[in-house]
Amino acid sequence: MLDVARLRVLQEVARHGSLTRAAAALSYTTSALSQQISVLEREAGARLLERHARGVRLTEAGRALLAHTERIMTELRAAESTLAAICAGEGGRLRFGSFTTANATLMPMAVRAFLRERPAVSVELVEADRDEAVAAVAAHELDLALVYEFPVVPLVVPPNVEVRPLLVDPLHIALPPGHRLSGRTRIRLADLAGERWIQGVHRGSTLDVLPRACRQAGFEPVIAFRTDDQMTVRGLVAAGLGVALAPFLTLPATAPDLVVRPLDEPSLTRTVMTATPAQRHRLPAAAAMIEHLRVVAGDLRRLDLGAGRTPDHPINID
Repeated sequence: MLDVARLRVLQEVARHGSLTRAAAALSYTTSALSQQISVLEREAGARLLERHARGVRLTEAGRALLAHTERIMTELRAAESTLAAICAGEGGRLRFGSFTTANATLMPMAVRAFLRERPAVSVELVEADRDEAVAAVAAHELDLALVYEFPVVPLVVPPNVEVRPLLVDPLHIALPPGHRLSGRTRIRLADLAGERWIQGVHRGSTLDVLPRACRQAGFEPVIAFRTDDQMTVRGLVAAGLGVALAPFLTLPATAPDLVVRPLDEPSLTRTVMTATPAQRHRLPAAAAMIEHLRVVAGDLRRLDLGAGRTPDHPINID
């Protein structure tokens, strides 16, 4: 294997045409530089230099090796530049996983702000539910993920993953227009006994969150349909086919033909968190993205949702 440092010596000798001048440029003694060339010739298995009256010149093998050396040095400088950009959070790739309901507002708004500030970073977005995302972070398949947990279903965090709370996401209730409870400002879960439910979870560890909460409220929910697609949830509710939980994060993107009210049920409040590899493996770009997520989360928390949401009371975020 050819040694890069000795290739650099060859490059300087070719540039100066003299062992003495090349040695001075590299802060070597002439003897030490000559030894480096001798070792490089043994590595290359060919004579690289020949002497003449005014110094040294490259042999045919030396010229061939120099051509490759120039390309190698160019690639090394490019690698150094890329690494410096990654270490500064200004380049490279960021693999970012996010769950479905965070994709309505929190994730896209943060990514938009991030890319305005750091356009050279390639952000790869992956949709993944919480357990899948945590496993991907632990396996170093994701650099950052948004995850969540409910009081009744804690998140299991591997030892090589660090999670930090981002915001509290109280679930609301989405009702069809003209629903019997649409005139209320807040709704208790017990008030929804006997309703048909459109459950916005089709599989996964949080599938049992709604049934558990309903049982604690004294009734067994009638699940009419399960889906991971929030557009489907909203469409079925708008058609009057059931009621559904509406995460706080999705409210700015909720269609105006639905009625959304705060829900008085602590067990249906989830904590949204960021998940990253342990500190020594965290990318600077991931830390920068988390700061944008915190800014967006702060904007969301400042929304006044106390009166709920009706078709003539939209929620907007600039």
